[in-house]
Amino acid sequence: MEAVSINRLVPDRSTSQRIWAGEHLRDLMNLFLPSFHADMQSLDEEAIRFDVNHAIAQGFSGTMPMINWTPPGDPRWQQLYQIVLDEAKGRMPVHGIAVGSTASRDQKMISALEKMGVDLILLASSYAGDISETDLYETMAASISATDLPIMLYAAIGNGRNFPHLGPAGQPISVYDRLANCRNVVAIKVSQPVSLTSTLQLCSRLGDRLSIGPVNLDFVPLLSRHFEISWSGQWNAEAVQTPQCQLGNQLLQACREGNMMLADSVATAIQPVASRFFEIQAKVIRSGAHPWAHMRYYSWLGGGNGGLLPPDPHAPAGAVPVLTAKDRLAIRTAFAASGLATTTDPEEQFVVGRARWARGERAHDLSRLPHYSFD
Repeated sequence: MEAVSINRLVPDRSTSQRIWAGEHLRDLMNLFLPSFHADMQSLDEEAIRFDVNHAIAQGFSGTMPMINWTPPGDPRWQQLYQIVLDEAKGRMPVHGIAVGSTASRDQKMISALEKMGVDLILLASSYAGDISETDLYETMAASISATDLPIMLYAAIGNGRNFPHLGPAGQPISVYDRLANCRNVVAIKVSQPVSLTSTLQLCSRLGDRLSIGPVNLDFVPLLSRHFEISWSGQWNAEAVQTPQCQLGNQLLQACREGNMMLADSVATAIQPVASRFFEIQAKVIRSGAHPWAHMRYYSWLGGGNGGLLPPDPHAPAGAVPVLTAKDRLAIRTAFAASGLATTTDPEEQFVVGRARWARGERAHDLSRLPHYSFD
């Protein structure tokens, strides 16, 4: 199978969009988690700025603020974006996410994100499970056409994003195929639990026009032998590298350059941490949530702020696992097996985060410890 290039684009695609995709859709991108004060309500701006700089030190090619705790309509939604945008300005692209269920809601959200100055929109909306192919295309196309910003599609399997009647393993490939011809659709992110077969089908159908970003790094060395794979939208890129040893970026760079011998070597090195993250993440994301405390712990181990997050109001009951001492040891063991050095700071610092720890706060200042156990 001959490799395809993301630069073989449809005729009406603008030069600026091709340049943007080539320059910015590479290496790892991360999901930016907010930080809160002890009340777990108000945003901790100092900690947020700390993590923006940590993401830049990681060499990420983009970051996307996660809005589970600060949804559109909440004043903190704009506040979070504005802090991240201000600190990242000129140093790292910031991506917006549209999560509506109607074109009108998405258009309103996209317009606000556009005014704030984000660099790209991930279209991650949810739709009725029995929606027709025509209605799904028209709804998504209406949102896409409402902006000049680059749009990234999202191939996933969760509720509202899984359509078995429209394609293999729930992927509406024909809809994505039509949307790929929209002038500002530049990429598609393929979520972690999407199977290798489905990911291969998406690459085969869309790879001549869109930049494909598999979240599952285990697929990358194989796919890159046949398609151009330049980036990954890893939900927690900090689970597989540190600023001092950027294994994920090294893997993607080797694949991008066609150096398969080096790619296989890096893939072997990254396997312990990648497998550990997949084991934790895949089953949780299938249930409609994320292992938030685990994800924060990964970041803190590599020098990020850390700090516990409030309970996720959008997660199904019991879906978010508790981070235990056993889990923390397993994560540290995986880091060591991949040659990644971890922080020697006290574990209690993780609970409040580096910024609040430096201000004198300790775990006893918290009234609760969401999804965390000292034992």
